[in-house]
Amino acid sequence: MLQKLSSLWNRIPSAWRFALAAFLVARLALTLWSFVVYWIFPVALQNLDLFGEPALTVFDLRTSERYAYSRAVGETTLTFRALDDQYMLDDQTGSVWSMREGRAIQGNYAGTSLKPSAYAVENIFPYLGVPPSQNEALALWQRFDTNWYLRIAAYGYQGLAGSTAYFPLYPILIRLLSFVIEPMIAAVLVSNIALFGVLVLLYRLVSRLADEHAARRTLIYFLVFPTSFFFMAAYTESLFLLFATGSLSAASRRHWRRAAALGMLSALTRLQGILLFFPLLYMIWNENKNPSPRNIFLRALPLVIIPAATLAFFIFSNFSMITALQGNWHASFVFPWANVWASITLLMSPDGGIIDTMNLIVTLGFIAMMFAIWKNLPVEYSLYSIVMLITPLFRMNATQPLVSMMRYALAIFPAFMVFGFWGENKWVNRVIVYLSLALQLYLSAQFILWGWVG
Repeated sequence: MLQKLSSLWNRIPSAWRFALAAFLVARLALTLWSFVVYWIFPVALQNLDLFGEPALTVFDLRTSERYAYSRAVGETTLTFRALDDQYMLDDQTGSVWSMREGRAIQGNYAGTSLKPSAYAVENIFPYLGVPPSQNEALALWQRFDTNWYLRIAAYGYQGLAGSTAYFPLYPILIRLLSFVIEPMIAAVLVSNIALFGVLVLLYRLVSRLADEHAARRTLIYFLVFPTSFFFMAAYTESLFLLFATGSLSAASRRHWRRAAALGMLSALTRLQGILLFFPLLYMIWNENKNPSPRNIFLRALPLVIIPAATLAFFIFSNFSMITALQGNWHASFVFPWANVWASITLLMSPDGGIIDTMNLIVTLGFIAMMFAIWKNLPVEYSLYSIVMLITPLFRMNATQPLVSMMRYALAIFPAFMVFGFWGENKWVNRVIVYLSLALQLYLSAQFILWGWVG
């Protein structure tokens, strides 16, 4: 029996075998880690400063109950820490408070109640009218953008300001699967199936350019990167990359119509999808033995469906994406260097935090990687990487420059290919794996506890 299974396993192409093994290990490890976080921190308690108001937020990971209080009591601003999963202490007097009632039951403040936060609890823990999943394992990952996708899948784009900042393909797939399974399960299933497809395609791409050893290292670095947990969460990262890598892979084999179709699907998944038009156009021009304008035009004609898909969504949404970004996320459009400088300025002030530091480091690091990609990979990968890096830098959040850059960097898969080449050096391999894995454990825990990491 074991011999038959072994024989069957060996018949599977190496790309599929390694991708499946890597995916299953990563999926299992992340699931186990989420339960460790759940066990250590059954209640997430945070002392925040929300637009000038000292606030205390409490989120129960077991029940998804959420509370928000003002930390101001008279002229004193209190700081709290959890005593257990029911009670908390203030650092100033050591009084014991009920988390759910916001009332002191023991100590100097006994009988005193905290005022509700002026900032609505829904704005702090935004479920957007979507009920928390009843599956505890999935409820731990129902955070931030996930609820936007679930909301759009359930109700469409009507009745919720800001929803047109999200492209339609991922919510459509969730909606279709939701006829037979719970929406949150559907969302995670789409992302995880897409991730497996990305791993197979990435393995094949690297194997063609280098060898299978580099391909294996690339997949490992890709999965242990600090924000790679987004690939397995209900976000669009996996789906977008499936279409992007598939499009470039098809183009490398001169399947232009397939490349255009996959590019169109990427454009219906995220705004950056429209940018695949440029590396694909270059590939058509570069492989054309008769580069006359007419010949290039005829070959490139299928690519028109990529910007057409983006334009169709803009028309459908009455071009409201810019308004949505400005109104809901306080975003403005700036030159990339202004965004980077604003981040440096923030870090020089007392308001800069760990996430801001990591966003800046990743941004500068991936800017440096553009030169390595240019040197080690075909030109189309450089064009793809540059447009994927620069585009999010044109948008700056009023309170957090370079917001989500650690997550946006995931789309720059050629950087991981170069890491795969470099990882032949044992010390480089150790630094990448150990540092990335430690940071992923930290960031994924923060995400589960409703900490904004991207």
